[in-house]
Amino acid sequence: MKKFVLLIGLFGLSGIVYGQRTEVKVELKDLNNRGSEPVEPSPQYPGGIGAYLSKHQRYPEQARQNQVKGMVLVNFQIDSRGYIQDSTIRVIKGIGYGCDEEALRLIRNMSRWKPGKVSGKSVSVNYNIPVLFPPKP
Repeated sequence: MKKFVLLIGLFGLSGIVYGQRTEVKVELKDLNNRGSEPVEPSPQYPGGIGAYLSKHQRYPEQARQNQVKGMVLVNFQIDSRGYIQDSTIRVIKGIGYGCDEEALRLIRNMSRWKPGKVSGKSVSVNYNIPVLFPPKP
């Protein structure tokens, strides 16, 4: 009898679980909605990225003491107005010793970019920047 009640209970629960409907609405941003069209022109930083890095990059003391050399790869999103979305900034490949934090600081402090365009319309674009350590003089 206990097995019979347990069996009926399981069928009843499965009907409740599988019988429910859930609707999910998804809104796509320009970044996901542009298909395979190329971004022309790509986002551009006023004055150039190299000039900005040369002027503002610091070599962390911990990295200097340990003679750390390498590249930190940072990914972020430039929105359709040319602003970097702070919540999207992340280190893809780090080297530690304070270099990752310095690369993030550099990106967070960048001013407004000239946004990328698709068919003449400004769009959000994911962007990667390699930051080399030690910095070039």
